[in-house]
Amino acid sequence: MDANSISRRAFLRGQVAPSPIMLPPGVSYSSLDHCTGCNRCVKRCPTSIIRLVAGVPSVDLSVGECTFCRACLDVCPQPVFDATRFRFDHVAEVSGSCLATRGIACQSCGETCPEHAIRFKPRIGGPFQPVIEAATCTGCGACLQVCPVDAISMRPLREFADG
Repeated sequence: MDANSISRRAFLRGQVAPSPIMLPPGVSYSSLDHCTGCNRCVKRCPTSIIRLVAGVPSVDLSVGECTFCRACLDVCPQPVFDATRFRFDHVAEVSGSCLATRGIACQSCGETCPEHAIRFKPRIGGPFQPVIEAATCTGCGACLQVCPVDAISMRPLREFADG
């Protein structure tokens, strides 16, 4: 199952490919073949970020953050979640609409990051600028909730490796 695939017919008709879903930690597109859509991971998630989309688990970090409690892994009766790679395949990224880049002092994202992956670089004549250390960021989504201008999004790790 490739989330980025689009048929030739759909492309020629101008139909947009479905946006890829954000997978829960420890889940890969290949392991989704084992998912029965039983909904146990959704019911067990303490932060209510797991949802079923087209019958498979996905994460909605706009409603909360992942605490990596492993409740979804523990309750799943199928080999969907991999305990050896229980992490996200994405990291946070700050856009140009960040208040600090527009000259307004704000460090709310760094204050809430449980891994301290968001550092602030001094800038002459303006507020400190946020810098996300991709190697430290777990992609948990804690920073998304507190950004007053929604300047933080999640990007797949492969985009950082390629660029």
